[in-house]
Amino acid sequence: MTLREVFRFEVQYRLRQPSTWVYALVLFGVPFLMMHAINGSSQYLNAPVMIMNIAAVVGGIGMLVTAGVFGDAAARDVQTRMHSLFYTSPLRESHYLTGRFLGGVVVNAVLLLGVPLGLMLAAVMPYMQAGKFGPIQPAAYAQTYLLVLLPNMVLIGVCMFAAAALMRQSLATYFGGIALWVLSKAAGEFTDALDNQTLSVLIDPFGSRAVEVASRFWTPAETNVQLIGWTKLLLLNRALWLAIAVGVFAILVSRFRFVHPAGAAKRNWWRRRAVVDTAPERVAPIAVVHTPTTGRSFSFGARIRQTMAVTTRAWREIAVTRAFLVILVGALGFVFAFGWDVGTEIFGTSTWPVTHLIAGTVLSSALGPVMALLIAIFAGELVWREREVGMGDIAAVTPVPNSVALLGRFLALVAMLVTLQTVFMAAGVLLQSLRGYYRYELGVYLELLFGVKLVDYVLLAALAMAVHVIVNNKYLGHLVVVLYFAFTVTAEYVGVRHRMLVYGSDPGWTWSDLNGLAPFLQGLVWFKLYWAAWALMLAVLASLFWVRGRERGMGLRWQLARQRFHGPVRRAAAVAATLIVALGGFVFYNTNVLNKYRTPGEMAAQRAEYERRYKRFQDAPEPSLSDVQMRVELYPSARAAEIRGTFRFVNRTDRTIDSLHVLSSADVETRAMTFDRATRMVTDDSVRLYRIYALEQSLAPGDSIAMTFELSHRPRGFRNDGAPTDVAPNGAYIEGGWLPTLGYKVGREVTDDQLRRELGLPPRTLPPSAGDVETRGGANTVQLVNVETIIGTDARQTAVTPGVLVREWEEKGRRYFHYRTAEPLRYGGGVLSAEYAVREAQWQGIPLRVYHHPTHDVNVDRMLRSMQASLAYYTEQFGPYQYRELRVVEFPRYASFARAHPHTITFSEGSAFLTRVDSGDVDRPFFVVAHETAHQWWGGQVIPAQAAGAAMVSETLAQYSSMMVLEHTYGTEMARRFYDYNMTEYLRGRRVYTNREAPLLDVVSQRYVFYFKGAVAMYTLRERLGADAVNGALRRFREKFAGTDAPPPTSHALYAELQAATPDSLRPLLSDLFEHITLWNVTADSVKAEPMDGGYRVSLFVEASKARADSIGVQTPVAMDDLIEVGVFTGPGQYDAPGEALYLKQHRIRSGKQTIVLTVPKLPTRAGIDPYRRLIERERDDNLAEVAGKPM
Repeated sequence: MTLREVFRFEVQYRLRQPSTWVYALVLFGVPFLMMHAINGSSQYLNAPVMIMNIAAVVGGIGMLVTAGVFGDAAARDVQTRMHSLFYTSPLRESHYLTGRFLGGVVVNAVLLLGVPLGLMLAAVMPYMQAGKFGPIQPAAYAQTYLLVLLPNMVLIGVCMFAAAALMRQSLATYFGGIALWVLSKAAGEFTDALDNQTLSVLIDPFGSRAVEVASRFWTPAETNVQLIGWTKLLLLNRALWLAIAVGVFAILVSRFRFVHPAGAAKRNWWRRRAVVDTAPERVAPIAVVHTPTTGRSFSFGARIRQTMAVTTRAWREIAVTRAFLVILVGALGFVFAFGWDVGTEIFGTSTWPVTHLIAGTVLSSALGPVMALLIAIFAGELVWREREVGMGDIAAVTPVPNSVALLGRFLALVAMLVTLQTVFMAAGVLLQSLRGYYRYELGVYLELLFGVKLVDYVLLAALAMAVHVIVNNKYLGHLVVVLYFAFTVTAEYVGVRHRMLVYGSDPGWTWSDLNGLAPFLQGLVWFKLYWAAWALMLAVLASLFWVRGRERGMGLRWQLARQRFHGPVRRAAAVAATLIVALGGFVFYNTNVLNKYRTPGEMAAQRAEYERRYKRFQDAPEPSLSDVQMRVELYPSARAAEIRGTFRFVNRTDRTIDSLHVLSSADVETRAMTFDRATRMVTDDSVRLYRIYALEQSLAPGDSIAMTFELSHRPRGFRNDGAPTDVAPNGAYIEGGWLPTLGYKVGREVTDDQLRRELGLPPRTLPPSAGDVETRGGANTVQLVNVETIIGTDARQTAVTPGVLVREWEEKGRRYFHYRTAEPLRYGGGVLSAEYAVREAQWQGIPLRVYHHPTHDVNVDRMLRSMQASLAYYTEQFGPYQYRELRVVEFPRYASFARAHPHTITFSEGSAFLTRVDSGDVDRPFFVVAHETAHQWWGGQVIPAQAAGAAMVSETLAQYSSMMVLEHTYGTEMARRFYDYNMTEYLRGRRVYTNREAPLLDVVSQRYVFYFKGAVAMYTLRERLGADAVNGALRRFREKFAGTDAPPPTSHALYAELQAATPDSLRPLLSDLFEHITLWNVTADSVKAEPMDGGYRVSLFVEASKARADSIGVQTPVAMDDLIEVGVFTGPGQYDAPGEALYLKQHRIRSGKQTIVLTVPKLPTRAGIDPYRRLIERERDDNLAEVAGKPM
């Protein structure tokens, strides 16, 4: 046979196989369905970048198709015992391999056409919402196919083909794929820490990083229509990895020989010739064989021994093989690559490798897809082992029942999982040790790896065994199992949200060092028991359809299954069905009766009805909260709470109030609610938790009314999703959301614009502009409240809430704390209780405390230092601190935020308590505490009006203030790193966030604007004006608006102070930063240095432009006439530190190309425009040029 004949035979053979067309259906159907499941946003679903991203996800599933095609091509002859004919033919090895491989490439290439076709067809379906899709761009689909799908298929295919051909077994097919997948994930982890963008792109085998780099700063408008294009980095990446693929194939051709598999097994990997046994053959004498007399036994004990024998043999066939060891080594490599910097946080910092992160994140969540693939592969190997080695007919006539054969293999698979989990646990301990963490907590490993995750894997193993038995095609079985695993991850996105409908699922869980799994354990156990009953039913089905001999057709197998359905099998099916009904009924009772289950559609409809009924009351006058008295009884072991309270409200409006609109929380039961004057309830909406009380005597301006209430929180059973965690056995955190409030709340409306359109709601009402608020004046919306709270909790716990601790005592085995505010404050709830350790310090007589979990002490000193530095800086620059103490209080990691209450900062254990701060890292715990401390001024003393731009007054100023404390403590270099981070996150946010962008002055809800752009704008202004000018403006702003009698300020009032401090020459910059969405583009094309008397004459050739963008990123060029810094440097330098400055002054730069000529005293090495990258630019790598003209 010639190469052409081998190629033609391979293509024809694959096209005749039914599995090939099943693969085609999968590769077409999965992207088609994904387009239906993805929620719409400001980005079109058929945007070029979206097409590439979806194709990359489908490509992961396509690896199994690639394995099926290339693995079969490489190992089919050995498995079908046809290798002897090929190996003795005059066919050359290179022709044999090339023909088989190219046949696989062509077939795969044809199958992969289904991906762009599925994506394109979904976009033109008439029932799809037109607003989700933009114009069809054939070039986007072609580029995705040519640059992503085809190169990745060739790379994965050659690795799989080489492994299977050299090892002579189909199982080896997956080595190459798993190795590449591990390498890709490791590269992703590694590139996050790389400053070298080119290197980070090149080491990614699948090209995803190149796509990300090319589009990372695109706006929604650009993302919707712009092609990735044939970028230099993307082409370099593709060329590099295709070259590697060619190299792998060349190694395969050089090492492969036509030898019997047994001889191949003896071959040295790096030697061309097989090792030949030259010892003389020894012929044993013929011996007389006596057939022993045996008695047959079919007792239960015999079945147990048979099962153990099958288990032992099957386990050895898995574990004591090169294949298993290679896969294990690859998985361990992934563990170390992914876990080395586990829990990467902002600023590039990581988290200490605490046990719950290693066990729960690295060894469970991250390894989940790997384990699913291994389960699918080895379940197929166990089911197909005898048939693939030609022993199927012999095994079929052995006196071993189907149940024994099936159970023995299943137990072997479980033993493999136990082995893997044990090895992974040891790897986790080793990883912790290598990273300098020695608190191993073996109990946490056992609970998570062998308690939670092993159960998940065993259930998946039962499904995998059943699938392989029923499907009766190994590669197709692999694909079905992995597709189902993918479905379990994405089920809720395709509308399947009830956990009883997704095999193996549960309500979810979150580990906390304070509580372990306690709040989630009940739901986990009952759901797993329910799915165990289904696993038993799957085992019955697998036993019925177990293949013995050569039965192939489904009709014959169905007849055999009917014949087998008797005796123990029938009884097992009855037991399984009974357990399914009983356990399912109990689970349903808990999730749907004791707890209300609502789909997202039902919840959205309820919110929409709330708006339709009560929106008309939004502007109705309401009294303001003035006094709070509460008694909170916490019962942590029962996860329950009882609250009795009295709220006093004062009518501070200029209108009489004839009714009160009271909103309640769904998380508590309102047992009683009364008022100290006559009222009549005219509306009691128990579904939307809205009540209207008519007052017998209207509330005149200045009058007050007291509301007394009793609330109860007692969890009932378990939920379909999550568990209530407000009160946990160790760590309660109750915010104001439980407490009754007055007035219509916009926060309960439907917020998604597309969903509002679907529900027939008008566009959402935005907060009033700052100008409108200032024009019409209005009442002071600031509510400063006197608060008195008594908290009862367990005897071992400490309770904390805003206020001064007046008294502490014990009563009836419980511990009580009495807090009272020394002055009125802004009230938002905040009751915490846990078994805390407390560390204390002080600043100028003000006590500082950190309440933390005893083992979370690594960053406590940093937090205390931050409080001291922050109080010192803010007091000096902005004005005095208004409270008598400051405290940080930890709460469980069921949420991951930090929040500033009056003189009390609440911190999630997952926020900064476990952050690892190495030398040179941005001190994240220090910064976050400084940010939240700044809120004691911005948002505490100065409370903004409820208008657009409010977040600029609170969050932007807190971000800037904490940045100044960071710089004051750690130096300018640290502040510049923080500045670069904020710049990058702002530019990325313009693409990621779905809300339309607003200028900083009018920002509403765009976090990337008020946090990241706000920090960039304020720091740039500080650099140009100086700290004294900017901080002086902020001090005057605080003095004007701090205090109970001051009207709430708007962002315009803050901007006016900044304008007053800005000289006329810099007013355009101020306007660009705050009033507009402005982007610059400045480039240092080249630079020359010519010697002259007393120094050097430097000619810097630059090009500059400026544009302003609208809310979706459409840019309009504007004339540029700005003062921009120009610098000349000498000595060694790099991207963020250009060297010793010989010249650094502002020049007026206009649009277009221009030459700047200046003199310096020493020979320069580089020069540039905006050298410290203070302008908002998307491309900032070209601001500097070497004197020779080469960009940095």
